[in-house]
Amino acid sequence: MRELQNLDGGKQVQKNRKGKSSETGSSKGTVSVSYSVFFALCLLFLLLPVIIFCLGYLRPLIGFALAVAFSGMAVITVLDCMRSPDGKQLDSRDKEILIPVKYLVIFAVAAVAVSLVTGVGEYIYTLQDHPYRRAILNDLINYKWPVVYDYSTQTNPEVREIFGLASGERAFSYYFVYWLPAAVIGKAFGFGAANFALFIWNSIGIFLGFVGMCAVNRRFSAAMPFLYVFFAGLDAIPNVVHLLTGYDAWLWIEGYVPGISFVANFTELANVFNQIVPCFLIMAVLLMSNNMRSAGLTGGLLFAYSPWAVFGLLPIMIGFMLRKEMRSGNAKKDVINIFTPVNIVSAVLLLVLFGSYYMSNSGAVSFRGFTWTFYDRPLMFIPAYLLFIAIEVLPVAAVLYKEHKKDPVFIAAVITLCIVPLYRVSEMNDFSMRGSMPGLFIFCIMLSGHISEMFLPENAPKTGKDWFKSAAVMLMVILMMFPAAINLFVIAGSSLTGAESNRDNIGSFGDIKQARYAKTIEEQFFAPDYRNKFFYKYLSK
Repeated sequence: MRELQNLDGGKQVQKNRKGKSSETGSSKGTVSVSYSVFFALCLLFLLLPVIIFCLGYLRPLIGFALAVAFSGMAVITVLDCMRSPDGKQLDSRDKEILIPVKYLVIFAVAAVAVSLVTGVGEYIYTLQDHPYRRAILNDLINYKWPVVYDYSTQTNPEVREIFGLASGERAFSYYFVYWLPAAVIGKAFGFGAANFALFIWNSIGIFLGFVGMCAVNRRFSAAMPFLYVFFAGLDAIPNVVHLLTGYDAWLWIEGYVPGISFVANFTELANVFNQIVPCFLIMAVLLMSNNMRSAGLTGGLLFAYSPWAVFGLLPIMIGFMLRKEMRSGNAKKDVINIFTPVNIVSAVLLLVLFGSYYMSNSGAVSFRGFTWTFYDRPLMFIPAYLLFIAIEVLPVAAVLYKEHKKDPVFIAAVITLCIVPLYRVSEMNDFSMRGSMPGLFIFCIMLSGHISEMFLPENAPKTGKDWFKSAAVMLMVILMMFPAAINLFVIAGSSLTGAESNRDNIGSFGDIKQARYAKTIEEQFFAPDYRNKFFYKYLSK
């Protein structure tokens, strides 16, 4: 682990991976933020939408009790965040985050720019998933909570024909808590105010993610926000092959292998910002943590934002438990640190609350099974899988291996990314796309630290071998930019030419404008027979 020491005279000295010390700046021109304060801000960002869900969606007594329980556990977590695994209070100076003012400004501007360009707030041309995102925010504003739709409100005859029902109710079912702070604003001030609030909320989450990356790597560098936005696999290679040969397995930029895909950060930010922003922040906070006594709450909150990502997080949590920094040296104490009241209670409450809500729509997971069973010739899955791992996992793993080979979190991330593609849920395989996020974000954060150190003067290449390694890493990063470059070209070109966005193609799930969305909405967003489901029978209003 790299160590950051605050020395007399205000100098920061950082030990790089070669064991040398490098001056990284002075206390002048910096803003000091304690670890506890930053941890609390991250937890507040992640927990506030969940508390709004409890107060707005659940029966008053249950909702109030859960809101108080989560708030209480959050307070305990913050008070304990500066204690080591053996319970000793850590020196706050060792964990102080000194943010250079120039990076504070750069990160804030970059966070706003990323939200703007990726279409959050809809101030620019938006990509394919935004009709759904707009409809979610619209309905959270205009419908009473919990949101329930009546088929009789569908005015498009094609939609009514697809549904095959003239009347009847369906409850809204999706992982939507990310929109709730904006929806509260929208109920008071309208849709435009809600969209602006969502834009600001998303920018705050991205900004915290930038700072979290730097805090994990103990260095402020432009590499952090750059990798946050542009990190991806080497999708450029199969796309070039497709361009030259036209092989028919290619479906979309990140979908070059049938039934498997890992999605580039920019693509996620432009389509499922509600999942990537909180997931990335959770991974950064976990990497910064000093003990495992609250990991059940910190990691468990991911279930509220991206249930499939939780499956990718579970193996990595084992890696965190095995980390040297998370062990007290006493096996009994380590077990007690894992099975704390906060860990147990938070995990159970989050599982029951959101698990019962998601299971209200079991039809959303009806398309599932081992990935090779969806191949006409199952044996062809083997070369497809090996090609996929070679493109998406091995390059970054090879770069990070020497530095992180003894880190159980890194090993767990590699193993998880190799396992996730073996199972498929949904036609697009949401399990692969979202279950890979925790492992990919671990890679992203670690790679950003590796690259930031590459540019230190003392790490400048000195031999031909050093030059080759540096060139290979930079080539890899350039190739990673391919998905973002394509999407940016579409967004910029469409905005400049005045192309009409598809953002309002749905309008509301209660009155769908274009029939081509109806089948997907019915499968993924509607919960039939909801009144007989546990969540609606015992928990919701």
